[in-house]
Amino acid sequence: MTLPSFIPGASTPENTVTDRLEDGLLPLINVVFLLLMFFLIAGIIMQDALPPLPSSAETASQDDPRLDLVIAADGSLLQEGRPLSASELQQRLPSYDVDNRLRIGAHQDLSMADLEARFQELSEAGHPDVILLTDQAP
Repeated sequence: MTLPSFIPGASTPENTVTDRLEDGLLPLINVVFLLLMFFLIAGIIMQDALPPLPSSAETASQDDPRLDLVIAADGSLLQEGRPLSASELQQRLPSYDVDNRLRIGAHQDLSMADLEARFQELSEAGHPDVILLTDQAP
């Protein structure tokens, strides 16, 4: 007994392997086409979504950044131009704040060993993370 040809899946001599593969690809082609249309329309709608960004000339500032602490070439610590000993760190520095960490400027001739020693002192004084400010090479 053969099924009528209008019933899906009915095998007829005309229903070849190629025809069945093409029938399986049609939903995939439809989905890809719909995605293409979606992204084309979304791209047109979103064209003006970004605000205008300021140019780099507007944001450039000639002011020196604020330094909380300076490490001189000999390894000594300075706060607002006054010498600061390692024992005074905890009393004279503000309390540690993750969002407002200490900004430190180090002299270019300072050795790495001295810099690491000062970072260790700051960590022991309650400032485990700091921001080290540097100059850009010309």
